[in-house]
Amino acid sequence: MVRSTTQLFEPSLLVRLRARARRLKLDRALAAGADPSASPLLAARAAQLVAPATRQRIAARLEQLAFTAERPRRHAQTLPLPGAVRPNQESLIALARTLRREQLSYAHGIAMLELILWDGTGPGYTDPSGERLARQLALAAQGLTGRTPPRQPAGCAP
Repeated sequence: MVRSTTQLFEPSLLVRLRARARRLKLDRALAAGADPSASPLLAARAAQLVAPATRQRIAARLEQLAFTAERPRRHAQTLPLPGAVRPNQESLIALARTLRREQLSYAHGIAMLELILWDGTGPGYTDPSGERLARQLALAAQGLTGRTPPRQPAGCAP
């Protein structure tokens, strides 16, 4: 049987399932700049993140987030802070548009966006001014293109 290049490099079903089960840990590693080729699990998660279906799902959630500030708040619901979301609506929508385009997007930036959307302790939920969320979105936008800011040496303040 002749196998295509894609089949040769595609992670096994078991590895893909393990990557899905450990996605939060793997997303944190990818968002922090881990090389997807460093392990089969990172490679599998990166492949899941850049897949068109995942990009569409994250784009839809970014758009939903952009408009949460306009929705009435219910007592039992934990929603992002309107003060964090309102000043960042344009950036959220622009990032959603970027994900919907059929262009190269890096797993590093997509993982950052996934964490922004899921992390209830992140800037969308804890930053009343929206400044920290704006910085996170800008870093994610850079990560989508493969550009990352230079890292600070350990112990050095930015």
